[in-house]
Amino acid sequence: MFYAPADSDARSDWGVVCTCREPTQLVVAWAAHYVALGAAEVRIFLDQPQPELESLLAKIPQVIVTVCTHKYWRQTLNKPRPDIVEYRQLVNAFEAYKDTKLSWLAHFDADEFLHSDVPIEDILLAQPREIDFVVVEPRERAFVEGQPQESLFDGVFRQPTPQNWGQAPFLFGKAMRFLRQGVLGYPHGKSFTRTGQPMVPGIHTPRRPASHRRLKLRGWAVQRARLLHFDGLTGLHWSSKLLRAAATGGHHQFTKKAARDSHRAKQIVHMRKLENSLQQAWNMHQMLKVVPVDQLGRLKTLALIEHYNIDPARDIDALGLGVAIDLSRAAFDEALTRNTEDFARWLPEWERLTHAADSARSARDKRSIRKTAAKASR
Repeated sequence: MFYAPADSDARSDWGVVCTCREPTQLVVAWAAHYVALGAAEVRIFLDQPQPELESLLAKIPQVIVTVCTHKYWRQTLNKPRPDIVEYRQLVNAFEAYKDTKLSWLAHFDADEFLHSDVPIEDILLAQPREIDFVVVEPRERAFVEGQPQESLFDGVFRQPTPQNWGQAPFLFGKAMRFLRQGVLGYPHGKSFTRTGQPMVPGIHTPRRPASHRRLKLRGWAVQRARLLHFDGLTGLHWSSKLLRAAATGGHHQFTKKAARDSHRAKQIVHMRKLENSLQQAWNMHQMLKVVPVDQLGRLKTLALIEHYNIDPARDIDALGLGVAIDLSRAAFDEALTRNTEDFARWLPEWERLTHAADSARSARDKRSIRKTAAKASR
């Protein structure tokens, strides 16, 4: 027989875990999206108390909320809250992994939305029993020139380049130093991990604990799904993270331990050189996050730009929460101003720069139309 028989005892029930500190509308959208995809459990660890968000999530039966208070960290680790966010994520993912009774558990961030061609349970059910984890490859959201963002989930998606393309300077030009395999974030996927085994969930893939390191760990990539990474839910959201990292020396965390993240360090170092100029930050965003409209067709042909649609607004409506959730760019930016003093200071200037650019582009388009009409009348 060409193919080995399917696992007759396979189970496909699954859940997802996330540690986050984000505005209410994003977390509710994230939870609703995964419930709509069929998650039996959506485990959310809130990095700080968020009473309004907690009350909304309590209305969703599949959602399990843990508020990570100082008491929680003392009970979980017998020590204070860890400073490094990735460590907090790993601890919480492992707590969920130990506790769940489901067959598979995914560890995703609040800006990562799964998109699949077929039901997720079908993908998991089809896996051979020898597979311990499956990786969902990322697609990184970008914007298209001349198409202002209205919703949090607008845009197109960049596919990471194959490893054998190298840095491809002939394709990316000056932006190359800020990229890894053609994306600004991570080019490697994130995982669904089979539960009930000696494994520790990771940020991207699981590992064996020290006591079971000799036990082989098998995983491979999923072919019918991808993880949509909204790295920066809005333009200012993306830029503000770099601005804050530049002001606090955040580039060091990407260089002292993991050379693979040096492209992130270069983004932050470049922002530092701009002396925290919001105009320059806006220019950097336009250079790195906006796809020139005249390049769009070529990039689609090269399979570097793809289109995917998700509808978290529909998924929220299906939950019947009885509360309107505004998923517009403007509402999200406004929500961030309530929690971040710097963001509140930057937002008016960012809006001014954006409107000025839109007006200039509109004027250019009108001039172009007039020139075309004049030529046609000759």
